[in-house]
Amino acid sequence: MKKIIKMLAQSIGFGSTICMLFAFIFADSGVRKIVVSFVLLSVVIGLLSLIYDVKRLSLLAQTLIHMGGSFVAFMIAAGVNQWFPFRWQVILSASVTFFLIFFGIWIFYYLKYKREIERINQKLG
Repeated sequence: MKKIIKMLAQSIGFGSTICMLFAFIFADSGVRKIVVSFVLLSVVIGLLSLIYDVKRLSLLAQTLIHMGGSFVAFMIAAGVNQWFPFRWQVILSASVTFFLIFFGIWIFYYLKYKREIERINQKLG
């Protein structure tokens, strides 16, 4: 099952990359702007995840920095691309959606690494 999930994730990554390359090459400037925004947003969120390597910070501080920086980057991209109207109700709805997705992904990885640590500790003990 683990192998299948890894294969699916890689396939989605490759497929998304190919789709974005073709969109960037063949689409109009509006679509190019969105593609560049997605790539930059992904880079920022990926770089922000390096905060988890800073061992002197608590997990809460690391998560808040990662989440806060990711949220700011998302809001900038949303504003530049006019993904939604910037009215307080829409911003609130988009923010709640962002945080639910963020925490869903965060919980998935937290549980994944927790299981790996438990397996390693069982092998050592």
